[in-house]
Parts: sequence; C-alpha cells; structure tokens
Amino acid sequence: MGRNTSVIEEDDFVASGPTHLETIDWDRPDHQCSIAACLVQATYVLESDRKRNQKLAPPWWMNFGFELINTIIDDQDSSIFGAIYRNMRYNDQTPQAPRFVIAFRGTMLEGGNIGQDLSHDFLVGDGGLGSTSRLKKAMENVERHISEFGSEGIFLAGHSLGSSVAMLVGANMATKGIYLKTFLFNLPSCLTEEKTSRRLIARFLQITPLIVGLAGAVGIFPLATVASLGMAASVIMIDTLVVASGIATLTSLAALIGASVLSMQKRMMQGQRTSSFTPYVFVNPGDPICKNWVTYFRNHLKEKKKSPFQLAGFVESGVLNINSTRSRGMLEAHGLMQWWQQGMNLLKLEEYGSS
Repeated sequence: MGRNTSVIEEDDFVASGPTHLETIDWDRPDHQCSIAACLVQATYVLESDRKRNQKLAPPWWMNFGFELINTIIDDQDSSIFGAIYRNMRYNDQTPQAPRFVIAFRGTMLEGGNIGQDLSHDFLVGDGGLGSTSRLKKAMENVERHISEFGSEGIFLAGHSLGSSVAMLVGANMATKGIYLKTFLFNLPSCLTEEKTSRRLIARFLQITPLIVGLAGAVGIFPLATVASLGMAASVIMIDTLVVASGIATLTSLAALIGASVLSMQKRMMQGQRTSSFTPYVFVNPGDPICKNWVTYFRNHLKEKKKSPFQLAGFVESGVLNINSTRSRGMLEAHGLMQWWQQGMNLLKLEEYGSS
C-alpha cells in the first residue's frame, strides 16, 4: 500500500512536483493538503536516495521553506520511513501554518523495502500495526520532539501504510490530551461485515497457491516466507497480483479482515478517549484501498446508523476530503501525486463526529 519506486521521474521535483505552487497561502486547505503531501513524498524520496546514492529529495522540502531536521529509521531493515521537517518561515506566516511536519511514507515496492513494508501492510489488516517496532519508533520520535519543542504547530502526515502510522500516532497522542493536525492520504480501510468477510476469506483461500507461486517466482519474498504469509488467510486478502517491473506489480492490496479486528482495537484503546482526534482523511473513490471511508463517515458518523464497515483505526470524528477528479486506474487513484496536482477537485470537505 504505497508506490512503485522503479520510476525515478516520480522522485524528481521538477518533473513531478507542484511547480505551479509558487506562493503558499496556509489559509487555503488545498495548499495545506499539497504541501503535506509533498513532505510525505520527500520521505519516500529520502529512502530512494539512501539506496540509489542520489540527492533528489531536498527540493521537495526546500521549495516550500522547510528544512529536514531528523529521519525516523526502521530498526529491522534500516530504512527511512519517517522524517521531521521544520518550517523556516513560520514566524512570518499565518497561524494556520505549521512549525513542524512529521511525515510517514507508505509501502515501497522494490528490493530492500518490500518485505518489511508488506509485512506491516498485513498488520494494518489484522489490527496489529500498533504493536510493531515501527509504530513504537514513530511514537518515540514524536514524543521526544514534543518534549523538546512543544506540541504547538505540529502537523502529522502520511500516505497509505504511512497514513496508518500517522493515524495511530495521532490517536495515541490524543489520549494524552495532545491533538495534532493530521493529514491521512489514501488511508487503508478494512471491511469487516461478517458475511462479506467470510466470502472474501473463502476467495483468498482459493487463490493462495497462485499468490505463493507468483510471489516466490519473482522473488518478492523467500518462498517459505510467502507460504507462511499465505496461510494467514483469516486476516488478509490480496485482491489482484499483477506484473510490476515488467513481471509483478501489486495493483490492489486491500486488507480485508474478519470481525475480530473491532474487539482487538477496542482492547488496545480501552478506556482511552480519542473522540477529539479529528484527522483530515483524503479519499479517492477509485481507490479500493481507501474508498470505504466514505461509507464509514456518512453512515456511521453522520447518520448514526450501524455501519457494515469498521475501519482499521480509532477515528470517531474527522474531516472527509474526496478527490472527484477522474483517475486513470487504481494505481493513480491510490497515488500520492494526485494531492498536489493543479486543478485537483476536492468535491467534499465535510466534518463528521460521533457526538
């Protein structure tokens, strides 16, 4: 749940960035969205730079007056999965501007990242992301930063898997009475209606041998690892596996799970209030990984109906942003680039709450 980094053009700010955004107006929600997304992109590119011995990342923050002050490193594979940026123009800007942005990247479908990243994608599905060393590392860095600089003017942002990390960090900080403005791009959603879950699990069981064979053949994981992951059919379904470097790209990785997730999440946050945590959730209806948020917000929060959807997270309120610009396929709909494109059409900007 992230992006394919095989195309270096995506990393090049001149080729792919919002070069039209010459003057920043922090009072405009679309400018806040675009810059938050660009700083998440900077975090992707930092990891690409680390592996490719290139220096394409700095324009993604320097063009907006930010500086990189820290990177957040995964203990398992030493990858950069988060970064902290300081707004060097903060004192001259509107109160809507951030002092710092803490950004988390999503899955990178290339060697050196795919194993660790996909293992975390699977944990988004079964509610286990909150117990990982990556989430612990993210929390430690955010708490240490707040202890040094205070919580005023801190934005959190993430894309796909990274938005799940940002969401959990924001929800956990809310239980401590610290509310951080949080931008969640293409946040994965999990469908847990019982009948549908059983049907999806049955389908996954049918295609598991094919997944194991394909993934092992193209070297995504060692075959033994793929086989063991494939046996976790009660919590994960991979909808479609297609060829990506010419042979294998994940065009859909939606974590669709059973009803046990809801009780697991309740246990994790039992007795802790997160209702004042109100993230900005950015959804493209063409993206099957995140589109169920629309149903969740409108049915469960706005209409106070019993929703057939319980999403992987602790969001009791939020601001739903829907990009109505037509996408050319699922990969584009799940991509980060859409959120800084000139002419982006945010069809809705609606706030929902559980109270």
